[in-house]
Amino acid sequence: AIVTLAFGEIIRLVLINWVDVTSGYAGISSIPRPTFFGIPFNANDDGFAAVFGLEFTPLYRTIFLYYVILALALLTAFVTIRLRRLPIGRAWEALREDEIACRSLGINTTITKLTAFAIGAGFGGFAGCFFAARQGFISPESFVFLESAQILAIVVLGGMGSLFGVVVASIALVGGIEILRELDFLKQVFGDAFDPSQYRMLIFGFAMVLMMLWKPRGLIAHRDPSIIYKEKKSIGADMVQEGHG
Repeated sequence: AIVTLAFGEIIRLVLINWVDVTSGYAGISSIPRPTFFGIPFNANDDGFAAVFGLEFTPLYRTIFLYYVILALALLTAFVTIRLRRLPIGRAWEALREDEIACRSLGINTTITKLTAFAIGAGFGGFAGCFFAARQGFISPESFVFLESAQILAIVVLGGMGSLFGVVVASIALVGGIEILRELDFLKQVFGDAFDPSQYRMLIFGFAMVLMMLWKPRGLIAHRDPSIIYKEKKSIGADMVQEGHG
C-alpha cells in the first residue's frame, strides 16, 4: 500500500512537470458538459427542459449525473462480485491472504497482481471520466496525496474484501469530514478558538485511531467465502477414521 501511494505521488509530479501534455498546474479546462444523448442541459430552445416541455432548472444536470454515477457504481459492484467467483478472483483472494502459499500452489503472482491493477485502473478511469465531466476542469492538483490516503483509509476501515464495508466506510469518512465543516454552533460554545473547519482532520485522525483499536480488521470483519457447499452431505463410514459418517 505504501509503494502504491508513493507511485501515485510520482505520477502526479510527472504530470505537473510534463507541461507540453498536461499544461502543468493549469490543467485541462473547457471540458464539454455532459448531455442527455446529445441534448444539452441549458436554457436554449434545444435544451433538455425545452425538448421535454419542462421548466428550466440547473438541477436536471445534477440529477442526471447522480444517476450516471449510481449506474457506474452498481456496474462496478456487479462486476466485482462476479469476478470474485471466477478463478482469477479466487487467485486474488488467495494472494491477499498469503502470497507464499499462492506460489506453492503454482499461481503466477506477478500476472495475478497485474490483472488486479489493470482492472482496478479501468474502474478508476470510469470515475476519472465522470469527475472531469462533472467539474469541467481537471489538473494534477485535483488528486493530491490526501485523496490517495483517504481512499486507502476507506478500504482499511471498511474491511478489505468487504464490498458493503467499503460503502459504509466511504459514507462515514467522506460524509463525516463534510459534516464537520458545518458545525458552526461549536464556535458559540467554545468561542473562536475552536474552528471545526481547521480541526476536522485532527478529529478524523483521532477517530481512525480509535477505530483501529476497536475494530482492527475493519467495520465488516466477517467475509463469506467465494465458494461454499450449499448443502451438507453424509460421508460414508469407510471414508472416516471414526467409522461413521
